[in-house]
Amino acid sequence: MGERGAERARWKPRKESAGSTLATDQPVVAIVGFPNVGKSTLFNRLAGRRDAVVDAVAGVTRDRRQSGAEWAGRAFQLIDTGGIDDADPSAVGRQIAAQAVRGIEEADLIVFVVDVQTAPTPGDLEVADRLRRVGTPLMLVANKVDSAGREAEAYNLAEMGLGEVFAVSAQHGRGIGDFLDALVARLPDAPAVDRERERVPAICIMGRPNVGKSSILNAILGEDRVVVHDQPGTTRDPIDTLIKVDDKPVVLIDTAGLRRRGQMRDGVEHYSQIRALQAAERSDVAIVVCDATEGLTDSDLSAVDRSARAHCATLLVINKWDLAQPDLEHIRGRLRSKSRQRPPIEVCSAATGEGLHRILPAALRLEERYRARISTRELNEALRELAAERPGPRKGQRRLSLRYLVQTSEGPPTFRLEVNDRSLMTRDYGFWLENRLRQRFDLDGVPLIIEVKTRD
Repeated sequence: MGERGAERARWKPRKESAGSTLATDQPVVAIVGFPNVGKSTLFNRLAGRRDAVVDAVAGVTRDRRQSGAEWAGRAFQLIDTGGIDDADPSAVGRQIAAQAVRGIEEADLIVFVVDVQTAPTPGDLEVADRLRRVGTPLMLVANKVDSAGREAEAYNLAEMGLGEVFAVSAQHGRGIGDFLDALVARLPDAPAVDRERERVPAICIMGRPNVGKSSILNAILGEDRVVVHDQPGTTRDPIDTLIKVDDKPVVLIDTAGLRRRGQMRDGVEHYSQIRALQAAERSDVAIVVCDATEGLTDSDLSAVDRSARAHCATLLVINKWDLAQPDLEHIRGRLRSKSRQRPPIEVCSAATGEGLHRILPAALRLEERYRARISTRELNEALRELAAERPGPRKGQRRLSLRYLVQTSEGPPTFRLEVNDRSLMTRDYGFWLENRLRQRFDLDGVPLIIEVKTRD
């Protein structure tokens, strides 16, 4: 991370859970400031991954986001917040400020970011007054110091009376190492990095805009963790939240609404889409939310397909059940015909609380199947029965013979199928085998990867 790290790799067959970066036993650092001073750019730099959407337009970050970070072998938690602008009278602006205040309340150390090119502005001074009253240890960071000539301007900000000024460029990495050395030294008992920390399951919530994803997250958590508004596109960054379900840690990830390419209005929405899909790639289970008043749309099926392509187990949740009750058998039929994973279905209402208690247990059951190992004996018993039920396809005088099946990894379940001649395997027969294995081993909603090899 920082100058010593690299950006997190893209998807690999064995996923690393998003939850591996979150912990409840580490000190918390909140990054706060006026809008558009570079807080999310600094968050990305310190976290070593580009999760937060950044743009030149003010107000891109709306929710408080959390990620694990480390420096010099010490671990801590970072919280990114939206800009605090007391002069913004809008409902969304008030919610953004409220989320930032909650981040401040959770913090052991506050990083107050200002833009060296404009500071101190009246907005910066208002935020500074608010932070003085909190009493939490504070570090003043002058951002966008992209050259030596800007350093003198940064140190003039000592007149704000907030102690030492740290001059950095979050975009280019300038001064980040010295800043992190000072940050870690100020943390209360920052624990050493635990490389053997138990993997934590990650569950992302995805779907079309305005179907109630953030409302479901807030209802499950019992608090306003993310900004909710009836304007589509309110959520922009993936929001990771560490919770416990029956004493088991779980990470919930709220994501931006998935739009068709032609419906994206600006670059912020484009990068929000990218972050949403990357959140699915680092998750074990995707909860795809659809709107009961509209039924299962083609866009919902597209979200299910995107989850499958990210190799997530998939649970379909029909929200707003208090407003409409579509035909579930019809929806199941469409899923069977359109989705290879055949995800299970739950119904709920984020507004009334109906059905919410079933969502996480259903998702965790999928995660267990996603991580399960099936014995080679059971697999080959099933293979013999399937071969007898439907012999392999024939080409000329040669017929496909199923020889041996073994699971090579989990998360997602991956199998090696040895046959007499791989060229005899047809697409239709491969899909039939996959579906029957899914039925046999209770893997509806779970992605299966079957590697077909010719056995000499």
